Amino acid sequence: MQKSYPGLKIRKMMRSDIPKIVSIISRDLGALDGKKAKRDMTEQQQKLYVDGQVFVAEDKSGLLGVIGYWHMPYHPKKVCWMDWFGVEKNHKRMGIGSALLSHMLNFLAKKKYKMICCEKSSKDIPAKLFYEKHGFKESGKIAGYWEDGGNWIVLVKRI
Repeated sequence: MQKSYPGLKIRKMMRSDIPKIVSIISRDLGALDGKKAKRDMTEQQQKLYVDGQVFVAEDKSGLLGVIGYWHMPYHPKKVCWMDWFGVEKNHKRMGIGSALLSHMLNFLAKKKYKMICCEKSSKDIPAKLFYEKHGFKESGKIAGYWEDGGNWIVLVKRI
């Protein structure tokens, strides 16, 4: 059962949110991923997308989480990939990630997407369990892909 976070609002990202989003990603996934997220959220990177959007979750204290998706010209028309997804460490397991994912999936359904894909390391067990809890299924892997020896796994959800 999905938890409810009182006072949580989800909205489209604004450019002024980027520093806080980078901070969330850096603390959640590491400094290197924070740098990549900053690069990915610039206008230069966004121009490569046929479609894409980033959403943020906030309460009165500020931004608490981020999620996004993207669709490139070479992807099948009804398939998109999950973009950066993270929640402030001291706000994890409070339903914010589930709320962000649910919001984005509803948004994608209205846009007539049929499938969303994401990639993770097989060593990121909490993330894999989260996605499986929300109906994602492992669809493929590349053994030993990540520097830490983890497999690159693709998780897919029909919308």
